[in-house]
Amino acid sequence: MAEIKKLLDDAIETEINNLNSASNKDEKSEAIKNLAALHKLRIEEIKTETEIEEKSERRAMDKAAHDEDATLKAFQLDENTLDRYAKIGIAAAELVLPLMFYGVWMSRGLRFEETGTFTSQTFKNLFNRFKPTRKS
Repeated sequence: MAEIKKLLDDAIETEINNLNSASNKDEKSEAIKNLAALHKLRIEEIKTETEIEEKSERRAMDKAAHDEDATLKAFQLDENTLDRYAKIGIAAAELVLPLMFYGVWMSRGLRFEETGTFTSQTFKNLFNRFKPTRKS
């Protein structure tokens, strides 16, 4: 790129010198046409360089945004995993804790078979709250 820029600048300088040294109208008009064409090429070269820089900046910004999105997605996945495990743990506790409660209090309360009566006042109060189940 720098080589092309330097060559164009040199060619433009040469045409300007040719314009100054031209003696008749035909040589001057030819030098002006060449100078205009070289100037257009120089402008196109500048536009191309600008576009390349803009695309490079856009790519860098897109890459940064993509990296940020990837980081955010990874964080959300980790958070969702923890949330899922917490929900599973709570659901398991909702199932297991009442079963343990019933098991402990039923074993303590069912000692009535030894004497034939309910001896524990706590079990007498809790007995009405137990959920009856049917054996299959």
